[in-house]
Amino acid sequence: GKTVYTSDDKNVGEIAILARDSSGAVTELHADIGGFLGLGETRVAIPGEKLQFGDDKVTVDMTEAEVKELPPLSPTPRIRCLPSRK
Repeated sequence: GKTVYTSDDKNVGEIAILARDSSGAVTELHADIGGFLGLGETRVAIPGEKLQFGDDKVTVDMTEAEVKELPPLSPTPRIRCLPSRK
């Protein structure tokens, strides 16, 4: 996904999911922040009103410290199919 930058121009992560309303406006962005090479990342939600979209990046109207203080989203539960017992 596109890189997410803060208002103080720090790279804090990448877009994971964009949530849109029925008109197509972005209502929320889920970003994977922190970590290194995809390990140890935390997924957070950023409200749509805090976002500015550019050609090659997305900027959030928050500082790096404010983004890192956002509560982590609950992990998406994994569905596992078990073989049926006979």
